[in-house]
Amino acid sequence: MVAIYTRLGITPLWICIVIKVILFAGINARMISSSTLISAIPAMPDRGAFMSINSSFQQVSGGVASFVAGLIVIQAPSDILERYDILGYVVIGSMIIAMAMIYWLYNYVNQKRNTG
Repeated sequence: MVAIYTRLGITPLWICIVIKVILFAGINARMISSSTLISAIPAMPDRGAFMSINSSFQQVSGGVASFVAGLIVIQAPSDILERYDILGYVVIGSMIIAMAMIYWLYNYVNQKRNTG
């Protein structure tokens, strides 16, 4: 969906709204499952502190990502956003890295559960 959204060009509003709804549903589905997996890492007494630190890192990461996106995307004199497709490729690359990290985390949690 990211590749489609970032390569749209001039598009009617209703198509943008439909694609945004699909994107947000996918984002929420990923966040719920990854948060569940991440909450299994710390011991029960440390879970609150861990989740607070995790939330702080998410907020900082969102700010850094917005800054980097602002460096990639530019607005042409004709008010058209340029290099938005490049931003899409960066997002897709970061999603692939995140999937690899979540896979590693999933194996870690399973190993921890089986040994401890």
